[in-house]
Amino acid sequence: MGFARIFADHAAGSPVRSEVAELLATLYRDGIGNPNGGHAEARRARALLDEARVTIAEAFEVEPRQVTFTGSASEALALALCSELLDTGSLLTTATEHRGARALANRHQAAGGSVELIPVSASGAWRLEDFHPRAHTVGLLAISSGELGTEQNVQALRGVLPDADFGALILDGVQAAASRALQFSEAGATHLVIGSAKLEGPAGIAALLSAPDRHLKPLVPGGGQERGRRGGTEAVPLAAAFAHAVRLSVQEREVTRRHLSALSAAFDNALGAPEAHGLRPTGPADRTNRLPGHHSYAANWALGDDLVAALDHAGLAISTGSACSSGSREPSEALAACGLSDDESRGGIRISFGRTNSIDEAVRAAAIVAATCARVRDLALTEVRPV
Repeated sequence: MGFARIFADHAAGSPVRSEVAELLATLYRDGIGNPNGGHAEARRARALLDEARVTIAEAFEVEPRQVTFTGSASEALALALCSELLDTGSLLTTATEHRGARALANRHQAAGGSVELIPVSASGAWRLEDFHPRAHTVGLLAISSGELGTEQNVQALRGVLPDADFGALILDGVQAAASRALQFSEAGATHLVIGSAKLEGPAGIAALLSAPDRHLKPLVPGGGQERGRRGGTEAVPLAAAFAHAVRLSVQEREVTRRHLSALSAAFDNALGAPEAHGLRPTGPADRTNRLPGHHSYAANWALGDDLVAALDHAGLAISTGSACSSGSREPSEALAACGLSDDESRGGIRISFGRTNSIDEAVRAAAIVAATCARVRDLALTEVRPV
């Protein structure tokens, strides 16, 4: 009897949890009006949208008017950045950011703007000693690295960038929100981005939380939706489902974090020394400084995409670093910034467990990784042996 497949790519997005899927199905089945209309169905839709906004506002300790729904976290980052950064302004970021954030930085630089990178350590943590950024900088940074699992010290950054020298701080909290309490005021952000898919909510919806005094410049003009911040009819069912996922995530956060830590311990114990399988661990060695349930490695003897394909064939779903970079044969910018060679930077993989994984699955995942690495390494060595 064969084993069921194991999904261990939760950092890219967890499957929608059953309670959220049921709510979404009910809303679509019952029918939702345009929340900007004047009839009863529209008023019901508006009430659902307002309730969703309140739920998310309460979870992150902001006022509902500070919440703007967007179609994705990447859109939310772009909305915040385009609202804060002048064409010739200075942008502060790192090479370990989500690919969407790096693309925004590259576009700004191509347009003639200034981009300054915070150096990172071998673990991917911000290296702030002797770092002196320009005044009035706009920061575009992730609280937790999706590729390396590194949890950053935002308060230390605030010490380097005192308020007087600060233009705005845009924080990507998509990965962090699933496993740690995030309060907007404590984060010290001007804008905070929260996603739905990482919280077992539906894809196609995210939220931008902004300081009350910030004016957002819509990327797409419209008829006044989202207080004039985003054109287009609001996706009410998605917003309601997103809010429900946030509510459940907050209620279960500590239990989930402990479960993810147990999964990581079981996986590590079953795998043994990664080096014995030709894998170099990446990200923080100290698990208190990385996302729970998150594991990342690099191999200099195979491409990450090839390892992902081999593991997929063996029944284990993982990704190469950031899911947005999957399919690329170029070296990972994040791994290269951490000091890895080009070969290692092309061979990065990420294994990320979620709430629905079991201890048995973590143990079996380790066995699959060990067996697959042995097989792929043997094939690689066979190909390069002289005849």
